[in-house]
Amino acid sequence: MQVKHLIFLIHPSCYEDADPELIRRNNWSLFLDRELEVKQRWLEAVRGQNAGTLLMQLYGPLELFATIQESLGEPNACFVKAEYSEGLDLAEYHRRLVACIYGHVEKYDLTIDPATVSSELWGESFEGCAPGYGGAFAQALGLKRPPQMKFEMTVYDSRFLYGARRWESIPLAGSDIEAWLFECHDGSGAAIYQARLSAQWLDQRPIRLQLDPSRTLVCNKRGHTAWPPQPWEKDDSQELQPYTITTADSHWLRTVGMNLDEFREVISAATVEEARE
Repeated sequence: MQVKHLIFLIHPSCYEDADPELIRRNNWSLFLDRELEVKQRWLEAVRGQNAGTLLMQLYGPLELFATIQESLGEPNACFVKAEYSEGLDLAEYHRRLVACIYGHVEKYDLTIDPATVSSELWGESFEGCAPGYGGAFAQALGLKRPPQMKFEMTVYDSRFLYGARRWESIPLAGSDIEAWLFECHDGSGAAIYQARLSAQWLDQRPIRLQLDPSRTLVCNKRGHTAWPPQPWEKDDSQELQPYTITTADSHWLRTVGMNLDEFREVISAATVEEARE
């Protein structure tokens, strides 16, 4: 069978079976609510797929996989897993996971043309494992068309995305890297860079930016600030400063008193360079 479309379902249902006390103590209820909503979208979307779709579920509940497999058929659903031990090289772990995919393809006599097959990313989390493993799989499978990130099919880790008003993706010219730009619930902006055809946790390509420290900051998904190193004060410099980020950082750029149109210009002006050996 010729596979025309791939779906990478990464680490689904992380919160569903978590201990209720753990949910309460860590204030995870908004993530659980999002997960239950997204899970229904996964199941509805699977029922609408045609025979040329192959869905690859990276771990997650076997009950969920059984439901997906029943909808798609056994050849069209692959449960991806591989042996992992502490200290294992990440590139080697990626290789083992992809070997599982190739084993499924061989078992069911499937054909994947890397030049033409389309693909998309679902799962958890939007800014973590979904692009991390999705990009690694795309690279290992030799895909020529970048997988399409489906934000509505993901669960995020960043609380400031809750209630986001709108979002868009911005491809960076000459590369497989794209920025995702959000208008948050309070009107502030958030943006993150993701690699689509490379293992982004191993990707050290510099992404060069010019940032105004009075109106932008860099933080992790928990909101902890990574730049500027000290809180900006009103008498400090407002001159643009060079800043370099990589997709391996998984860091966010946030706005302080900048509208979304201005922020889009800043994010779009980034340039991607080849990683140094």
